[in-house]
Amino acid sequence: MSAPGLREAVEGNTLRWTLDNPRRRNAVHPDALRWITARCASLRGETVVLRGEGDEAFCAGFDLTALRPTADGPAPDVPLAEAAAAMESADATFVAAFNGFAIGAGVELACACDLRIASDDAWFAIPAAKLGVVYHAAGLQRLRAVLGDAVLSRLLLLGERVGADALAEAGALTHVVAPASLQATVDTTVAAIEAGSALSLRAHRAFFRALKHGVAGSDLLARHEDARAQAYAAIREARSDESS
Repeated sequence: MSAPGLREAVEGNTLRWTLDNPRRRNAVHPDALRWITARCASLRGETVVLRGEGDEAFCAGFDLTALRPTADGPAPDVPLAEAAAAMESADATFVAAFNGFAIGAGVELACACDLRIASDDAWFAIPAAKLGVVYHAAGLQRLRAVLGDAVLSRLLLLGERVGADALAEAGALTHVVAPASLQATVDTTVAAIEAGSALSLRAHRAFFRALKHGVAGSDLLARHEDARAQAYAAIREARSDESS
């Protein structure tokens, strides 16, 4: 399966999504974002690894060549907002692997992931002020929740490039590794995810995602308590079987 500038490889329960637009340094096309939105609805517990083709770029941002001048209609970043929201509601665990720099839309897609791994030479930028863009509200909340106030201010208000070490210090990255170790670290991370309890993973993932947006309401709390009850019941049953 694939979309313009994005391809999917299936390896058992692992899906590898590669942003593949080398002429635009892996800039993401609106049709690729629409594909992500649709694909997320079909996921059932997979682990999804998102990375860019090659070693230079994770993603150079929104593919501006796809923009068409129009007098009205929805904002051009609607497909990005919808794709990021779909990732955060999908029944899958998303791992972003930064094999190079991430700009704009690439930063937001990574912030929609559950885990983020970067090579130590990676850097990040959001040139909204330079482009005259006002970022959408849900995206700002997502970026702030993951990156923190200081890093987001450097990216959005000052237009700085921020390195992987600074993002790690802010708690936005799970691992920072040498470029040569990136793939092995991703593979180890995927193996750890898939070795764990699916029930535990789903419950914690859902709660973390809700906390990101500050919406851990009563329905989520009820589902979380139900998951806790199921987990402890399974543990008691397993111990009973062992003792019999």
